[in-house]
Amino acid sequence: MSRFQGYVGIANMMGARFTSNEQALGPMLKETAQRGLIYVDGGSSPRSIAGQIAGANNLPFAKAELILDAVPTSAHIDKALAKLEALAREHGGAVGVASALPASIERITQWARGAEDRSIVLVPITAVAI
Repeated sequence: MSRFQGYVGIANMMGARFTSNEQALGPMLKETAQRGLIYVDGGSSPRSIAGQIAGANNLPFAKAELILDAVPTSAHIDKALAKLEALAREHGGAVGVASALPASIERITQWARGAEDRSIVLVPITAVAI
């Protein structure tokens, strides 16, 4: 974490085993908290204990409710974005994650351009990490 600057936190990617192991994840999240950063759980593992460890270390934490490009086609991404929007309306906010695939970038860009017209406010992850 000390090799570069300008980031607000860290996130996991494909870390189901890691995020379910307190001995492995605990020290990393403790260090993250000590550095004043946030942690974003990608939401891919139902076994993740990151939320509990984050809470115990006063680490701001956010968890993705949805992986937007689990099926990386335009149609599936559009459906996932609609579901994310519905979750946001229902809960007052929602976090989605995606890879930097061309289809993901294109569909999310199109969706974001019309968000304000649908009364959706996009905020940085720091605004939802608690």
